[in-house]
Amino acid sequence: MSPSDEPNEEQIRAIVREEVTRTARTLVGTVLWTLLSIFTVLVGIQLVQFALYATSAGAAGGFVLAGAVVSGSSLYLLYLTHWA
Repeated sequence: MSPSDEPNEEQIRAIVREEVTRTARTLVGTVLWTLLSIFTVLVGIQLVQFALYATSAGAAGGFVLAGAVVSGSSLYLLYLTHWA
């Protein structure tokens, strides 16, 4: 390898700066998606709690179904964010 093929200090600094920026964006995105999915799991649980006070069986079933869908979707988002 000739000396001109080796990266100089400016190139190395540019590469490191680029990677640090990309990693920071990824970390912030992961934290935000995690907080959002935890919040929506709580919303899903709240929907199931609403079903306890529903006046009709249809409304109770709707609240339980909506709560299950919201909670399931949120847990799937957590799975995709951290383990997939």
